[in-house]
Amino acid sequence: MKKIILFMLISMIVLSGCSNEDEKENYPIYEGTLVFKTVENDEYKFLVLQNISKEDLENGDLDDFIELAQDQPEASYYFVDKKDYESIDIGQRVKITADFNQLESLPPIRTVISIEKIDE
Repeated sequence: MKKIILFMLISMIVLSGCSNEDEKENYPIYEGTLVFKTVENDEYKFLVLQNISKEDLENGDLDDFIELAQDQPEASYYFVDKKDYESIDIGQRVKITADFNQLESLPPIRTVISIEKIDE
């Protein structure tokens, strides 16, 4: 009986891994402006808003940015690697491809698959 259950679990894992092949090409893509960056417990995070004025960006603080994020459905924190954290500055427009999973918070926290700077 234990062998049957083990076989079923392994089969489910293998089959679910195969079925995700097509989904990997359709990750969501978000664009916005990096407004805040932080390091917590050796994890690098960006806060990206879709819309922010230059005045709000220059004069705002984290609380202001979070308040603005409440009205922007795609606003989010993103986990990034150290290289991206160090190479992208606050105020830079970015295009982010994110993983499907996100931590449910306001704003949500997503994991970056790829990030690129947008020249304006």
